Parts: sequence; structure tokens; C-alpha cells
Amino acid sequence: MNLLIKTLFSVTMVLAGFLLFQVQPLMAKFLLPWFGGSATTWTVCMLFFQLALLIGYAYAYAVTVPLTIRHQAILQIAIVAAALLFLPITPSDAMKPPDSDNPVGRILLLLIISVGVPYAVLSTTSPLLQRWLAHGDKTMLTSRFFALSNFGSFVGLLSYPFFFERIWSSPQQTRWWSYAFALYGLLAAAAAGAILLSPSTGKADEPPPADTATQSESAWAIAGWVFCSALGSILLLATTNQISQWTAVVPFLWILPLSLYLLTFIVAFGHQELYVRLWFLAAFGVLSLVSFKLTTPDSSAALLIQIGLLSLTMFVGCMICHGEMVRLQPPSHRLSRFYMMTALGGALGGVIVTLLAPLVLKDYFEYQIAIALTGSMAIVLCLRGEKGIRRGLAFAFSCVFVAGFGYALVPLVSGERDVVDRIRNFYGVVKVVKEGDETPGQEMLTMMQAGVAQGSQYLAPERRQTPYCAFRPASGIGRTLANVRKRREGAPDTPLRIGSVGLGVGVLAALGKPGDVIRVYELNPAVTELANKHFTFVRDSKAKVDILHGDGRILLERELQAGDPQQFDVLVVDAFRGAAPPLHLMTAEAFDIYLKHLAPDGVLAINFELDTFELAPLHRGLAAKFGLGVKWFETPNDGDDCDETVSWAIYTRDPGFFDAPGVSPGISPWRDGRETRLLWTDANSNLMSIINWGKLWSRAGE
Repeated sequence: MNLLIKTLFSVTMVLAGFLLFQVQPLMAKFLLPWFGGSATTWTVCMLFFQLALLIGYAYAYAVTVPLTIRHQAILQIAIVAAALLFLPITPSDAMKPPDSDNPVGRILLLLIISVGVPYAVLSTTSPLLQRWLAHGDKTMLTSRFFALSNFGSFVGLLSYPFFFERIWSSPQQTRWWSYAFALYGLLAAAAAGAILLSPSTGKADEPPPADTATQSESAWAIAGWVFCSALGSILLLATTNQISQWTAVVPFLWILPLSLYLLTFIVAFGHQELYVRLWFLAAFGVLSLVSFKLTTPDSSAALLIQIGLLSLTMFVGCMICHGEMVRLQPPSHRLSRFYMMTALGGALGGVIVTLLAPLVLKDYFEYQIAIALTGSMAIVLCLRGEKGIRRGLAFAFSCVFVAGFGYALVPLVSGERDVVDRIRNFYGVVKVVKEGDETPGQEMLTMMQAGVAQGSQYLAPERRQTPYCAFRPASGIGRTLANVRKRREGAPDTPLRIGSVGLGVGVLAALGKPGDVIRVYELNPAVTELANKHFTFVRDSKAKVDILHGDGRILLERELQAGDPQQFDVLVVDAFRGAAPPLHLMTAEAFDIYLKHLAPDGVLAINFELDTFELAPLHRGLAAKFGLGVKWFETPNDGDDCDETVSWAIYTRDPGFFDAPGVSPGISPWRDGRETRLLWTDANSNLMSIINWGKLWSRAGE
């Protein structure tokens, strides 16, 4: 087979790999705001793409058995042409979910409709073209082309956050991806045409040579392909879940582990000599034990270090999985089946982490399980395969790994004693823990999500209705509510209408007065269930509290469409789970919705603060866009439960609001000490634009 045809095939496989993995973060980011910014949106998207990849590989395997190369090429041209009918891949706004029910099913259906057929067609490319190459040149090592395809995937992933996400809006990205798919269609048709014109095409595909292995050995090999692939997939998704618990739901932090995962395929298939089982076992043992000891980071420097350690541990573990898988790789005539079974393993890993783990595991324990399984597999293989001093080293590494693994589990098990209740669902793990037992009168229950406290309540009856730090009278929201009540001249007791995007433990309800109406928009039903079960703020409130389930922005938008603006006196946005704001709650379009629900002199209160991100330019930019006044209110650190304060940005159209005696003393200077402005829109928003680089590096140097 001449160089020109090999080049055509190589370019086609590289472009297919590029598109296969660029579309994953693209579609996940597009759908993320439709499902409340939940990190699980990414893992469900990953599951879909793994299943679609399996369908493509299964098709490639199925057609190579009964059809000649000529018929395969003709059929491939037809299905590529059919896939062009499904472009562009932009999801319709009419497909937005009406509530928070069945998010997994809705995401999968959205992806099937939008990108299912083009993605499945792309996934057929590498196994089919490698089979065609092997037909023309029996001596060719076609698995090298698999590494080439993975290189294209690697470039597609890394280019997304650093290039495509920055220059194009999400709808523009879907359109450009569709144009690139059309180019792929031309290349794929040309590759198929070249095969049709090849002199060897008319020959029947030669039957594979007889296997010298027994049927049981063949079955063991197939089981090994599936197991190693599934374990690598579980390790990838479990690591991504660990990272997402601590930090922002941002494509870069999805792409980092996935890129390293792809890199292990490139190394394992393209440079097999680099995988040395014994030394990878040693490295994995050390890294996994360190990663097991990690806790929720308390600074941006710690966050960076932990992301790096988790990603490196996953890389070494996946190298073990994929290095062993390549050692079981069959000859060229069985590669289609090999790729299909590895795709099956990847999909099984996705099913286990995305669908099965939330049903059988109360927390994100799949990470520890994946570490244990990977280490155990490496230990068994080393003890069986090494001899002499290397076997002794393998035994020593194994003992250290087992002992260290047990030691690392001790704090995990002991920490479970403080857990009162817990619910795991699509939106994450929400748990209630008991704290302060060592000090009389300080016992409290705290709701935790993503390792961050979402609110607390004292258990002592005399302190039960005391709001925690961020909601006390001296806080931004405390001063806001007091002043809104006070400025009603002649009618200071007029009830207020208060809206809240996010419930937490329901502490806002404790600030309600008789006659007030508090309307809460809560994404996660588990939060409501635990707040009602273990905390009394809502049921003891003097106000009327209504709780609606679904993404707050979407619910508010639908109320406007129904002609039902709420005329809130105060609207609170307190839905920033863990470490980052859901981007769709901080865009110009979101603020337009909020303001249409406010009374003319209403107040918008945004509750968010974290050293890793600097939102001050964003607050100032949004205020300028809508002609609002905005001020920053640091929450005073005036109590034993105010160690980690959460402060407020307060917006209003009322020019005299910030001059009120009860408000002005609480105004603080902006944390960045600047006047710069930043504006996000739905089409262009990126957490990279608000990373606090100065504090990030200053913390790293401490």
C-alpha cells in the first residue's frame, strides 16, 4: 500500500479521533447549565460517549466478518453520508428539562438526538481503517495507527479549553464541529474510494489463521481485555469525581484526567517498551497512598497540589491497566474484536461509576475501590511474572501497598462515625454530620456537600433559631433585610416577598417575619429532604415557605414566560455548591431574569466567596451592564462558628440604599482593590477568567 493512501488513512483517523474527544467537553458544557451545573453531567456524558463508542466498534467488528472489503467500503460511504443529515449538532432550547427529575435519562436522550449518529459513525473509523490497511499489507503493525488516532483525540481534548472554548461561544462551537465533521466525511469517503480502487479489494478477505491457543485461553484473554479496560475507565471517572467534589465544574478539570487517560493509550500502544510492570507498581503504590490521605483543600495551593497528585495517580494506574491490555493484544486479524471488547470494558466502567455506584455506595467510595483493584492486579501479575531479586522487590512493594492501604482507610472509617444521615444522587453526596460534641452547648448539625459546609444549626433549644455566621444581623443579608423592612415608611410591618435560589439548611427562613412569603428554588431534592428531616429552620419559620424543585434560573425563566413575575423585595442567590459558582447563574442573561422578578426598589443578594476565584470584576461588570449599584459586604468574624466566612455582594437600583445608617457601616472595600469589570454571557463565560492568579501563586509559595 503506497505512502499517499497511508497518509490519507492517517489523516482521516487523526481527524476522527480529534472530533470524537473534542465533542465530549463541548456538549457537556452546553448541557451543564440545563442541569444546575452539576458535575455529574460530565460523567453521564462520558457514559453516553463510551456507549456510542461501543456501538461503533461493535458495528466495525460485525461488518468485517461477513462482508468483503469492497462491500465494507461501500457501506461506510453510505453511513457517513447518512450521518451528515444529523448536522448541526446544536441542541434545541425546547429540550431544556422542565424539572430536576430523571436527569440521567434526559441527558442521554438529549445526546442521542443531538450527536448520537455522527459520534457512532466517527467511532467506526479507527477499527475499520486499520482492518483495511491490514488487508492490503499483512506485515503492517496496524496498532500503531490506534496510537495515532488517540494522539488526535489527545490534541482535540487539550485544544478545547485553551483555544476553542476561549474564542467561540457554545453554539458557535457546535456549528464549527459540524463543519469539521463534514470535512471528515469527505476524507472518509476518499479513504473508502481508495480501497475500492485498490487491486486487492476484489479478493475475498482471507480467513484468519487458526488460533494455537485453546478456547479457555482465548476466553481468558478476552476477559482480560474487558477487565483492564473497565478498570481504567472506573479509575478515570472515579478520579474525576474526586476532583469535582473539591473544585470548579469547569471543562479544563474534566479534560485534565481524560487527557492523561488518553496519553496512557498512546504510550501503551505506541511505545510498549516504556511500560515496566514492577516500577509502575512501585510508583502506583506510593502515589495512591498519598492520594488516599488527601482531605478537602483549604487553600488554592493545596487545591493545585491535590489535583496534580490525583491526576498523576490515575495516570500511573491507567498505564498499568492499558499496559497489561496491550500485552494481551491479539494479531491483526482479531483487532476488530479486541477494540470492540475494550470499548465494552470502557462502557462497563462508565455504567458502574455513573449508574451502579450511586445505588450501592453511600459516598464516592468507588475511588478507593478502583485503587485497591488496580494495586491488587499489579501485585498478582508481578508476583506471578517476576523472578529472582525482582520477585523479592515485587513482594516488598506489595507488603508496603497493603499495609499502607489499610492505614489510609482508618481516618475514612473513623470519619463515618460523625455522619448522621446521607443521600447520594445525580447532584452529588449531601450528608449531615454532628460537630462540637467536645464542648457543652456547641453541639450542632452541619450539612455538607462537596466537602464544604452548606449551613449549620445548634442542637441546644435556646440556640436553635440562631442563624449561623453568613446570615447574622451584621452580615450583608442581615443588614439588607433589616433596611428593606425599615424603609417602608408608615408600614414597617408590611410583609416581604423573599426569593432564594438554593435552600441549604433553610436558615433564610429563620429571618422571616409573620406574613412574609419566602419562595425557594432548590435544584437537589436531597437537600430539601435532609433540611426538613434534621433542621428546624423551615418548619419553625414565622414566614410562609414554599419550596420548588428544579434549576432556579430555569424555574424563574418559566415563571416569566407564564406572565408571573414574583416582585421580590429581596432575591437571594445562594446556590454555589462547593468551590465555584455555576456559570449560568452569573451571566447577563441570568441577571436579566433576576431583575424582572424584583420589585422596583428590590435588592439582589449574591452569596459567594472563595480565595481561588475573584468575582469582584464580575460583580462590577454585571452592575454596570444593568445600571445597578453594587457593594461588597464582608461577614464579620464575630463568633466561634465564623472561622470560614461567606460574604455578600448586594445589588440594587435604589441609589439611597447604601447610605442607610443600618447598611453603610457594613460596606467593605472590594477584595481585589481595583475597578476592572468583567461581563459573562451565556455564550461566553469561562471560570479561567476569574481565577485569582495572584493569591493562587502567593499561597503556593507559603
